[in-house]
Amino acid sequence: MDICNDKKIELKRTELSKHFTSYSNDIHQHYLKLKSRITKWSYSLGVTEDLIPYENLIPSVISTKKGKPLPKPSKSNFESKNLVTYGIDNNENILLMIRKYDKDVMKYGENIRYVDYINGEKVIVNAHIYESNPTRSRLSSLCYVYEENGLVYYVSITPPNNWYVRVDELQENRIKKISMFATSWYKQMDYSIYYDNSSILSKIMIGEHLHWENRL
Repeated sequence: MDICNDKKIELKRTELSKHFTSYSNDIHQHYLKLKSRITKWSYSLGVTEDLIPYENLIPSVISTKKGKPLPKPSKSNFESKNLVTYGIDNNENILLMIRKYDKDVMKYGENIRYVDYINGEKVIVNAHIYESNPTRSRLSSLCYVYEENGLVYYVSITPPNNWYVRVDELQENRIKKISMFATSWYKQMDYSIYYDNSSILSKIMIGEHLHWENRL
């Protein structure tokens, strides 16, 4: 997979750029519409779920510490800057992920990521949302998600000039290889994914280099 020279990926980026402005103009309304589909909420201190598989480990290992689920969050949990809120639909799919920039949500807003559809195509939306002042809400990035010939594509843009692409190669419904490129990188990165006998992620390699290993 040569991401930089793939014409189909380039066309997807161009198509997504055309949608960005119109979607951005109504970002708060899009967010509220998605929020209305949520039937259940769950909470954690730190991240426990991903909208994109292994995004906490690839391209960089953000944290090796797993978040703590909160079956019954306390008042202090809700006030914590580390609180992560997940919105779940009636099919048990996680559609929404909310994180805080600061404890003072009224002043600083929240980082919102959610799953939506544009003309029938799945997208992951990344936005800075102010519940108390919708006119300040801003769209940060849009990411197309689609599958083709055993590959799962994530094509993301952050106008005016930034974009990244991730391509997951599947084998027996598991990710075997992940290829990525972003505008700030000088070359494509390819990650090989390995599992143990229980199908639990065991390590991630970049060529001969150990990128991450499950030491539990």
